[in-house]
Amino acid sequence: MGEHMLTLATKLLGHYHITFVCPPTHSGLRFLQRARSLGLTTVAVEARYNTPGVEELYNWLRAQRPDIFHCHAGIGWEGFGGVEAASFAGIPTIVRTEHLPYLLTHPTQCEDHRRCVLQVNRIICVGKGVHSSYIDAGVPPHKLCVIRNGITPRQTDADPAGIKKSLGLPETARVVLTVGRLVEQKGYEGLLTAVPDVVRREPSSFFVWVGKGPLEGDLRERVREMRLDERVLIFPQRDDVPELMAASDLVVLPSLFEGLPLVVLEAMSAGLPVVGTRVCGTSEAISDGVTGRLVEPGDASALAAAVLEVLEQPELAARWGAAGRLRLEQEFTADRMGRETRALYESLLRDPQTLRLDAAHADLGSLLGTGSTVAQ
Repeated sequence: MGEHMLTLATKLLGHYHITFVCPPTHSGLRFLQRARSLGLTTVAVEARYNTPGVEELYNWLRAQRPDIFHCHAGIGWEGFGGVEAASFAGIPTIVRTEHLPYLLTHPTQCEDHRRCVLQVNRIICVGKGVHSSYIDAGVPPHKLCVIRNGITPRQTDADPAGIKKSLGLPETARVVLTVGRLVEQKGYEGLLTAVPDVVRREPSSFFVWVGKGPLEGDLRERVREMRLDERVLIFPQRDDVPELMAASDLVVLPSLFEGLPLVVLEAMSAGLPVVGTRVCGTSEAISDGVTGRLVEPGDASALAAAVLEVLEQPELAARWGAAGRLRLEQEFTADRMGRETRALYESLLRDPQTLRLDAAHADLGSLLGTGSTVAQ
């Protein structure tokens, strides 16, 4: 989500003054530093619901009076504190981006989200599947719009053989790359179950996992128990994912659910075929049999067969990779995402009828000015 926010900010910078708001966690500090290097104003605050940080953000918003407050929620129960602070501060335009489908089941979280919907002007869904899930959950359609994720391709001149050597792999290694947090959502257990079948048929195959999360210890233990230590390499943090992709044969994302995963878009940009699951988001980016292969989530046998299909048919892999790169360039660019976001901002700033119902206390004069400011 932080990568998405920085990418979007770079596409908006020529049109708005952007303030990048992020909690001062270990990873958050890295994003704040990168934001400053891009010329963004930054605010380090933890605006978690019912914490002192919400009041701190509220005070900053009251003082700065941005024209737009744009909140990004990694999952539906996040971001309520920021939206509430912006609403109470009288920010005239509040936008929220939902990066995952509607997954709320707890009554309190459902009620918090319902109240959040009343406080925002518009909810951006990062994909059509995400949009459908919020419609099904009863969110008013006029509150929703779709702006699909987009990326800026990252070029690399990395030497694949050198990258493999740095990982301790032979030059002949066939690399199966997975990038994602080590959480249940990402489906690593099913992927691990598929590894022995792949290695048995393709002895030169190695699996590289990049990500950290609460399942790291359990997954490492399972890898040891299955005697796959030399075949499954887990790296909690890497800053060279484009280089890893240059050394990989395919990307696998065995998720149980997604929004519109950036790693899939990055793989497509790199010309890599993708094996993924037929879930919201991934199935929107990957065209089965055209840019990659989709299997049912949790089906380890089908996942192994799909990985082997790519490894054993290099011409097919090249064709899928080329088709993926073309689709990325046509549908999932950061430039397109930026244009659509700007169009939404401008429509909200121009048309008072798009104001949320409870925003009568807002300063409507700021909607009609120029040089708008955005707190993201």
